[in-house]
Amino acid sequence: MLEGIGVFGTGSLARISIAALKSVGLKVVALWGPTQLKAKEIASMFDIPFYTDKIDDVLLHKEVDLVCITNPPHLHAQVASKALSIGKHVLCGNPAGLNEHDALKMVEAARYYPLLSLMSHGLRFVPAFMQMKKAIQKGEVGEVNLCDVRVACGSLVKEKFNWMCDENMGGGVLNTIGSHIIDIITFLTSQKAVKVRGMMKTFVTQTERINGIRHITSDDFCCFQMELSDGACATVTLNTHVPGHFSQEVLIVGSKGRLRVEGADLYGQLCGNKTETLMISDTQRINHQSDGMAGSADLPLPYLKGLFKLIDSVKESFERSQERRDWNTEPVAMAANFEDALYVQYVIDAVRQSSRSGNWERIIIKNKEASENPFLQPGGL
Repeated sequence: MLEGIGVFGTGSLARISIAALKSVGLKVVALWGPTQLKAKEIASMFDIPFYTDKIDDVLLHKEVDLVCITNPPHLHAQVASKALSIGKHVLCGNPAGLNEHDALKMVEAARYYPLLSLMSHGLRFVPAFMQMKKAIQKGEVGEVNLCDVRVACGSLVKEKFNWMCDENMGGGVLNTIGSHIIDIITFLTSQKAVKVRGMMKTFVTQTERINGIRHITSDDFCCFQMELSDGACATVTLNTHVPGHFSQEVLIVGSKGRLRVEGADLYGQLCGNKTETLMISDTQRINHQSDGMAGSADLPLPYLKGLFKLIDSVKESFERSQERRDWNTEPVAMAANFEDALYVQYVIDAVRQSSRSGNWERIIIKNKEASENPFLQPGGL
């Protein structure tokens, strides 16, 4: 069971996560913000008793058993690794960090400290994707040959310059949405990328409010191809130049049929049928106007619904144990862990390198063994 949760972050994802945690009955007892003023503002909004701008104050809070990390990616590895070393469970936003080094630091900490260490890849918990995976495992589409993913949405950049505008702080569509897509493709197909070729573009470098010496350097368009380990091919297009609209389609084509998730609805054309049929209709409704859900429109519905289900599963994993901080692995068995996040980071890094080189880049998985204690080594926290 959990005594309480500490949340890192004050942006829209933090507000959504706090609302989701509270909606399933979990207690948020501490909040970190980039400034004391911002932390106080969000803490007051959600009646969180303790707030601070010091990372250690949350990590060392006696009532915090789990930390939920929603701050910018350049801080993920620092907070997650230190939290595990102190004995706190971790639910971390995506991606794992800015590069392979960040992700490896998180993996080493998770290997050394046997605590809950999960990534918030909520699409795995959306019923349509869960059913799609089961159908693929049963062989209903035959051998998987092709995967095609298309995401279209408005700009991820807001009115003010922040980390989302800066590639060096983890901003951009590849990190923000592409990390989820890379993860869900591997989750569905049980295949990992062996080589990739990609293109990243920043078409909008300034706006009416972001101008002068300020320039946007994060990618607003990305497309890439992946050759998967069993021979399947995947194509992904991420386009943030469709204002006022979000659409996401994941298509899996096999030797015997095809499956398609549009939004959170599952369609299929199986067993030689000539037409596509609706297999699962999304019936979950979320009230964007409910208390604490301000800003939830910033997170597309499939991701929002998946996050709620993931958090509900985390709650269940702790409820199955009567001892404080003990947890059961079964409810979160299909969640993405830090090892999954490391693989996603390898793919992201390869897509970036391919965009620079114009060539296919191989994915080299470095299965580095955990050091005796990563926090006693040079460069440790």
